[in-house]
Amino acid sequence: MAKPNPLAKGLESLAKPAPVAESNLQSAAANRSASARTSSRDGQTLIGGFFDPLVHKQLKVLAAESSQTQQELIAEALNMIFAKYGKPEIAMQGRLPRPEKS
Repeated sequence: MAKPNPLAKGLESLAKPAPVAESNLQSAAANRSASARTSSRDGQTLIGGFFDPLVHKQLKVLAAESSQTQQELIAEALNMIFAKYGKPEIAMQGRLPRPEKS
């Protein structure tokens, strides 16, 4: 008769995740989302998309060259789209005034 292999038994227990209560998952997700938000983002929502990495790099370069943030450039672009389609230009270009550079 073969000896039991304690390593195999340990690996089997690792392969089977321990059951987690659904309420624990929901409360953990709620805690993460609440702690991830900052007060400066209250009342705002994220708008995003997936683009080629070169698009991201070009946006970063343009932001640096124009001394603006990427968010300000995206707001400007959204306002241009809104204007094109006859919608109010409501994308704010920064919620708070930027500090003056010395």
